Amino acid sequence: MKAIRVFILAAILLLMASASCFAAWTLTPSKVDRDGHYLTWKVLCTSDGSSLAATDLVALMPAGLANLARGATMMIMTVVPGADAVAPDTTIDVTLSDAQGIPIFVHAAYSNTANTTGISLSEDFNQYPAIHSKLYLTLNDIGTAGDQVTLYFECWTEDK
Repeated sequence: MKAIRVFILAAILLLMASASCFAAWTLTPSKVDRDGHYLTWKVLCTSDGSSLAATDLVALMPAGLANLARGATMMIMTVVPGADAVAPDTTIDVTLSDAQGIPIFVHAAYSNTANTTGISLSEDFNQYPAIHSKLYLTLNDIGTAGDQVTLYFECWTEDK
């Protein structure tokens, strides 16, 4: 009986220790506002304590947001680091890539303590990128698991 208890305790400890190995970033896209042709949406990014590999944001969007976002032109981004217990430990690097995985916006060292607003998404691509079937986001390791950053996107949409 004692051997069974030891085995169960060991199994529980092993599962608890390995849980952090399987942790993953949590990305939560949501609609903020829509006014005429303008669409504002955001993605709340919660770190797992490592960098975020390229992840398709369109696939994570609720159906209504994905329908609005596909075909939209991304114009402005705002980076809002988490505060207090979820504040990033280091600056924030953002890479956006198109459906083919080609980087269309790459910028490093956004502040981890202050909002950065008015970021033109045309600065690397020399035009405002459009959202198609996929939009990949890559982030650096921003600190410990649970640290957060929210990215806001202002887009132009055409009538559908």
